[in-house]
Amino acid sequence: MSERPGPVLVTGANSGFGLAAVLRFAGRGWPTWGTVRSKAKAKVLTDAAKAKGVADLVHPLVLDVGDHDAVVRAWPTLPAFYAVVNNAGYSALGAVEDVSAAEAMRNLGVNLVAPAVVSACALPAMRERGSGRIVMISSIAGRAAVLPLNGWYHASKFGLEALSDVLRMEVAQFGVKVVVVEPGFFKTEIENKARADAQERESVADGHYRNAYHRLETMAGVIGSVAPPPDLVARTIVTAVESQRPLKRYLVGADALAIAAANPLLPRALTDALLRRLADLG
Repeated sequence: MSERPGPVLVTGANSGFGLAAVLRFAGRGWPTWGTVRSKAKAKVLTDAAKAKGVADLVHPLVLDVGDHDAVVRAWPTLPAFYAVVNNAGYSALGAVEDVSAAEAMRNLGVNLVAPAVVSACALPAMRERGSGRIVMISSIAGRAAVLPLNGWYHASKFGLEALSDVLRMEVAQFGVKVVVVEPGFFKTEIENKARADAQERESVADGHYRNAYHRLETMAGVIGSVAPPPDLVARTIVTAVESQRPLKRYLVGADALAIAAANPLLPRALTDALLRRLADLG
């Protein structure tokens, strides 16, 4: 295995895509840092690395990337990363009118602003080296609004897609490549959180969206039980970093490919009607 050009940082590394990516990078010889939000989650990452025999290459970093000032303060203590994988994210689930401004801003802060802050911190070292890789973990939800009651998640991912396109053009002159990974549905903590959040929203809903929250709770449970594990996404993330000529975007999963193909072709009125019926929105 050839010598790696530098370490990798993966945000949101204690579960799902992030954990799978950290373990895969380390398994391929990359020194890998992974951000987590607590010491307990750091232990999850450490234990997983030990189980895979790669603990010497995995470095948990307790850092909430949603605290942008904390990211900037911590950066001088970190190595010069060859690649950063902006994976941390979640959905502030709820109808648009049910999600408070504070909840919405927090969601955008983690899903959209944090990747910009992390990338900006990493860029000086990449520019000095003359090479680097920034990987943005978006979603098929960044291409098509197919998840009613997830408006802020969609907004953050649509925004991340645009931000990535602009950033890619800006930093190409420095030898830095920006790659977007767009997974469909996979088995991650997002499905578990969606189910719990929908149940909580349903319990306090005034009736306008109660049926839709109940339907979403049921759907999240079904998706969580049949969705594939995150390994394919992790492999794609590693490819996005290791490839000399990476694609600008990687769609991952049969559902993501199908939605991306169908969305531009279907009349919006038909799509709306189908999704409203699926979500039990009147």
